[in-house]
Amino acid sequence: MSKSFPLVLALLLLIFSARCQTGQQLVWSDEFSGPTLDESKWMTRRKDGMHGKSRIRADCASIHEDGYLVLTTRVLPSGEIESGMIATKGIQEWQYGRFEARIQFEREPGHHGAFWLQSEDYGKIKDDLSASGAEIDVIEYFGRPGSLSHNIHWNAYGSSDKKHVGSGNMPTPGEAGTAATQFHVYSMTWTPTEYIFSVDGVETWRTDKAIAHHPEYVILSVLASEFEAKKIRSMNFPDSMLVDWVRVYR
Repeated sequence: MSKSFPLVLALLLLIFSARCQTGQQLVWSDEFSGPTLDESKWMTRRKDGMHGKSRIRADCASIHEDGYLVLTTRVLPSGEIESGMIATKGIQEWQYGRFEARIQFEREPGHHGAFWLQSEDYGKIKDDLSASGAEIDVIEYFGRPGSLSHNIHWNAYGSSDKKHVGSGNMPTPGEAGTAATQFHVYSMTWTPTEYIFSVDGVETWRTDKAIAHHPEYVILSVLASEFEAKKIRSMNFPDSMLVDWVRVYR
C-alpha cells in the first residue's frame, strides 16, 4: 500500500463529511499543516506597503508547528508598526458560497483581526455591486469583549460615496472574552439575494443589503488602523491572531 494512501483517504473523508454536514461541496481549503505558508494558495497583500498605520511584512505571517497560521503585529523600537496580511488575490476567487475560518483573535487593543473578502475592482464604479463588488467582513475583532462585528462596505474608500451596513457589536461567543483565548468558527453564506453570518454554527446576522455580484478573494489580516493605533502599548507587543483553518464551500 502506498504511504500516501492514508492521507488521501483522510482527505476524502473530510470532504465527504463536510459535504454531508453543510449540504454544500468543499471546493477549497487550507489547514495550515505545512512548515511554511502555501504560496500556491496565498500571497502577501500590499507587501511592504502601508495599510492604515501598519506596514505589511511577509514575515508577519508564519505557520506554527502545531498547524495554524500566525498573523502578528509588532512594534519596532522606532515606533513603526508592522503587521501581517495574506490573501488569495490573483490566485483564487469566488462568486457566492460559504466561507468559514476557525480563529483565535489577538489579545491587545490598538489593532484588529479580520477575515474578509474583497473584489479586485472594489470601489471603481459607484453603487454598482456587479461591476465593483464589495468588502465583505465575515468577522472583525477590535481587541476587547463585545467588539466582534460583521460588516459590508462599498464604493471607494475615503470618498463621500462610501457606504456601509453592519451587525453592530455583538457579544463575544461563549464566556466573556473568549474570542481572544479560544478558537471559534466564523462563517458567512453569500447568495445572489442575501448574506447569512454565524458564529460556531449559530446565526448572528443576515442582510439582503449590498449584495455583491462579482468574484472576490479571501483576506486574513491583523492591522492597526489610523483611529486605533494610539491605543497600542508597545510593551504588550508583539501580539498575534491565530487561524486554524479556512474553508470555502459551493
